[in-house]
Amino acid sequence: MDSSCLNIFVFSFLSVLFITKSQIYDSVNGVVFPVTRDLSTGQYVAEIRLGDSLEPVKLVVDLSGPLLWFDCSSGHISSSRSLVSGSSSGCLKAKAGNDRVSSRGDHNTECDLLVRNGVVGITARGELATDVLSLGSVSSQGTVDLLFACAPPLLLRGLASGGKGVMGLSKAQISLPSQLAAETNERLRLTVYLSPSNGVVSTNSVEDLFGTAASSSLVYTPLSTSTSGDYVINVKSIRVNGKKLSLEGPLSAELSTVVPYTTLESSIYELFAEAYVKAATNAKSVAPVAPFGLCFTSTSSAEVEFPAVELALQSEMVRWRIQGKNLLVDAGGGVQCLGVVNGGSNSNRVSPIIMGGLQLEGFVLDFDLGNSAMGFGERTRSSSDSFRQEAF
Repeated sequence: MDSSCLNIFVFSFLSVLFITKSQIYDSVNGVVFPVTRDLSTGQYVAEIRLGDSLEPVKLVVDLSGPLLWFDCSSGHISSSRSLVSGSSSGCLKAKAGNDRVSSRGDHNTECDLLVRNGVVGITARGELATDVLSLGSVSSQGTVDLLFACAPPLLLRGLASGGKGVMGLSKAQISLPSQLAAETNERLRLTVYLSPSNGVVSTNSVEDLFGTAASSSLVYTPLSTSTSGDYVINVKSIRVNGKKLSLEGPLSAELSTVVPYTTLESSIYELFAEAYVKAATNAKSVAPVAPFGLCFTSTSSAEVEFPAVELALQSEMVRWRIQGKNLLVDAGGGVQCLGVVNGGSNSNRVSPIIMGGLQLEGFVLDFDLGNSAMGFGERTRSSSDSFRQEAF
């Protein structure tokens, strides 16, 4: 691909995705998967082509998922698919750091795994398999041997309509980004951009996808992973309309694509809700609409300007600003609900804050996993290759 063709691809990338969402693209140094949001569940669905099947498999995107899995009996037929033996290197990779791998005792038999549906929290036994990942259209320019799990149909419970499994994007050895990085000998990284209709998950860099200006405008914050594979960022404080909440810190926030709205541990939520009601001076509180705890209507004919929420990350100078469509949900009848919910007081949770899909939409996220950092920047509407980010 010459430089002129590359420039055209970068600057028109999102419009191409919108027109031909059913395809999977290979580009520069990685693979690009189009992503859309399922309206009824708020989950994000990607498509992937495996083997010689003419139909792509629709998978729910899970940032903390350790592997790719789907229901192999769901009509996706591929003659190149095969099960992996318990003595293979692929099975050993699956076992590394994964306590959900089991064994039948005979290493010449298949490699069994306990596969988890993170959406509803159920687990079932699956079998490790391999097939060819097609890069591009059906007549692809390249292929990669991909490990995944064949799981029973019962694990599809709670997934978006048409979803046949889960695309796991954690740092685990057989997650999708880890396998593709090993195949391409590139640095382990992941670019995520969520939107209702033209999102993207890619192992390309932000610069490759959206240009140098977009890449250079990102703000970076330290990124860690929990023992369960969740991506976690530090949160030094929370502000509502510029005023800091009186919280005991520091805190942490898990990033999730399977939780539709940001959830706060109950003690944090109570302080947050009280502060938000006080700050929303030109709005009237009304009976909440489930699952939300705070809903409002306007006190006048003028449009309500709802207060913004800011998360100070590794320092008070680096803030993630959440406002507008990333914060409010239209419940109908002139009612706007705050897309932040009470997560209860579960002491076993990884972080007291889980940032859900609504709050991540419109931001390009650069998971630089090799350097344990994450860049974030809000995509502007005026330019196809630049972002607006919050750093103070």
